[in-house]
Amino acid sequence: MINEHSPDIVSDLIQRITILEKENGSLRQKVLELEAKLAASQKNSRNSSKPPSSDITKPKSRQRGRKKRKIGAQPGHEAKFRAPLPGNEIDERKVYEPESMSCACGGHLFAEPEADRIRQQIDLPERPLRLIEYRGKAYRCGICGRRHYGQIPRQELATGLIGPKLASALSFLKIKAHASYTALSAFTDEVLGCRVSRGELAKTVGKVSQALQAPYEEALAALPEEAILNIDETGHKENGRRMWTWVFRASRFAVFYISLQRSSEVLKSVLGLNFKGLLGCDYFSAYHKFLKEGQAEAQFCLAHFIRDVRFLAGSADAEVKIYALKLLARLRLLFRYYHQAQEDPARRDKLRRCGQRLRLEALDAPEAKEAQNIAKRFSQNGHSYLRFIEHSELEPTNNPAEQAIRFVVLDRAVTQGTRSEAGRGWSQRAWTVSATCSMRKYSLFKFLRHAIHAFYAQTKPPSLLQMLVPTGLDRKRYLLHAEILSFQIPATCYTRFLRSDQTSFITTNLIINCSTVNGYPS
Repeated sequence: MINEHSPDIVSDLIQRITILEKENGSLRQKVLELEAKLAASQKNSRNSSKPPSSDITKPKSRQRGRKKRKIGAQPGHEAKFRAPLPGNEIDERKVYEPESMSCACGGHLFAEPEADRIRQQIDLPERPLRLIEYRGKAYRCGICGRRHYGQIPRQELATGLIGPKLASALSFLKIKAHASYTALSAFTDEVLGCRVSRGELAKTVGKVSQALQAPYEEALAALPEEAILNIDETGHKENGRRMWTWVFRASRFAVFYISLQRSSEVLKSVLGLNFKGLLGCDYFSAYHKFLKEGQAEAQFCLAHFIRDVRFLAGSADAEVKIYALKLLARLRLLFRYYHQAQEDPARRDKLRRCGQRLRLEALDAPEAKEAQNIAKRFSQNGHSYLRFIEHSELEPTNNPAEQAIRFVVLDRAVTQGTRSEAGRGWSQRAWTVSATCSMRKYSLFKFLRHAIHAFYAQTKPPSLLQMLVPTGLDRKRYLLHAEILSFQIPATCYTRFLRSDQTSFITTNLIINCSTVNGYPS
């Protein structure tokens, strides 16, 4: 029913609806902002580039329907026992005879050596250290009274209190066990039976650092010539000052470099703008600038990209969530085909087609800002995410660099960084040598011994780039590696040949040639 007041009522209702719509829009916007903040607070190491240490709580595992495995050997596990040490390595042998040489049945016992019960034990001697005194005998002239001394070798004078082997052992503990000088001093006192002050230990480590300088600089100078480098960086502290540790991992060696900067200037300083190789790295801006100014090409880490997409999969926006889930499904297929292509190169076409579909799906993004960021990233750098498809030697992730830098992160947590330029130099050299020895499966302790011996004797230092064959290889591969070092066979040929296991061509001449390769005894 319409009366004279109807126009006023309608006008009031329209005004009220307008106000409510405005309030509703404002509330909707606030809800979106709160949802974005909530999503940001739920970022962790699984759905973003944040490190695991930043997780407030450990992200829940997505394994469903699986029973938790018990600790220890699993059912059906084949038992493994340590092989007995060979007889020529036994220092002391204790033999126990039966209490009686007669059996209960009245028979006489006769020896059966192959059935002996043997229990071997490894232990430290009562005093593990060998104390050596170098004495230059003093003589006085009977006429003029002038004193004459026996000449102590210069090398022994330069060595000081701690000899080369002990210096290598203590440096090994400082590198691998992240031991402090206080801990090393306690170790020499309580375990070795001879207390050494922290000052003397610091002086010894300083000498070892100088011994490693030449091998380190050689490896650093070789980086611009490498075809492929995986690079990553992490924080470093020096007396409260913020610094950065960079890792450059090549196929044969890894180099750590501590800098005040986390910018493209570090890459320019270490590699130079003429570097024409391939970089495996994350999506950090410093790499973009270096790639833009230089001649290098990149393989951006797909693991980082997956974490960003996984974050979008938890979005409250249905379109964004569907978009992210489609990308994750395609990425799973991409990695499945990648592993298949590694085993059978004929399947690389399947991998190539999957990469093309991934690019199309990434570009077909909804209007939401987060999804458009992913599409923009693939539009501008999609080829740098999928370069591994055409280059079988590349990895789709930056795992090689991240695995190498993990040791540095652990060392930082224990040692709390460095305190001086000398400590910084020691750290980057020690990390470089340790990582390279691990990659080449060569004994770190042996390399330290060779480097220290060369430093004291003032002879040519050992090389990280031409390290002798890894420990644990059989004799044939040992000889093959020596031949490769002698004739400079390319590393790719070496790898392929080792995989073929065809080592029957090796002759006695090789045994002679490999006896001293690069100063390392065979």
